Amino acid sequence: MLDIDEREPVYRRSEDMFLAWFFGLPDSANVAEAARVEIARIDAIALPCEQVSRLRNMLVQASYQPPPMSRSLRRRRH
Repeated sequence: MLDIDEREPVYRRSEDMFLAWFFGLPDSANVAEAARVEIARIDAIALPCEQVSRLRNMLVQASYQPPPMSRSLRRRRH
């Protein structure tokens, strides 16, 4: 019998799964590329489930590269 601390976490919401995935990435990770890898994994499984579909949609949003900032915006940040 497993102790409660030895079990895998149970995620009840897609947002919880996304945050666990996001905060589990290494600091140097390319978030967009890592999201594309996870999307491919989800698509390979093809489970028709609302929770997985919502997670996939969040990963799609994370896979977009932010547009480069204009020089004028970069100067304002400092």
